[in-house]
Amino acid sequence: MKAIPIAASDPDTPDSPGCQTYFDEMSESWELHYAPNGSMVWRLTRILEPVKTWVPAGGRILDFGCGAGDIAAQCAAAGYNVDGIDMSANMIERARSRFKSRSIEFNACADTLHLPFADGTFDAIVASSVLEYVVPLRAQLEELRRVCKDGGRAVITVPNVAHPLCWLEAFERLFFVPIRGLLPRAIRKREDYIAISINRFSECAWNERLGVAGWKVLATAQKNKPLFLMVLERDSRSE
Repeated sequence: MKAIPIAASDPDTPDSPGCQTYFDEMSESWELHYAPNGSMVWRLTRILEPVKTWVPAGGRILDFGCGAGDIAAQCAAAGYNVDGIDMSANMIERARSRFKSRSIEFNACADTLHLPFADGTFDAIVASSVLEYVVPLRAQLEELRRVCKDGGRAVITVPNVAHPLCWLEAFERLFFVPIRGLLPRAIRKREDYIAISINRFSECAWNERLGVAGWKVLATAQKNKPLFLMVLERDSRSE
């Protein structure tokens, strides 16, 4: 999840964190989002369903931006071999402490534009709400393509800019992100998220960017949700 904030200020200052700083700070509480009543628990099944449909049983999966490890663990429990990568060392430490399985390996990777895997390592890539943060986007998509097998799949979720929630976040970006250093901490953390979530495009624009980077869109779902889900195929014609 390599990214920089949209503001021109120093990404390490308290009111303008970079992605790594933000997710390091969130690592102790991140797993609560995947608790039974958590705001992200639905992702466990929404991600696994297309994985099981499109990825051969027993395949090797890269969970790119794995956070505290919940989706990686879900895929491993379904019979896949999973490598979880995150730029936040704190997130990886938390994932390792929570999930101990021979089917999962977690590693921190500060430079996600140079992943520590050989060409064509993975049958599939999973990126749950990660690509909104990465910079430069095309280079990251091409690097994910490099480590994916020819004809391999990717299952991703990205913000749906046509949804009213994203309209609200666009308003916040305009009016509250610039002054978030003056806001109470709880509100500031939300505006920090808005600041680093910079890749927000229409479905058509995502299709174009993915195609240029060598990915073919096979299916798009949940178009009425704040996040829509896309299933991709590594396009060998882009060689």
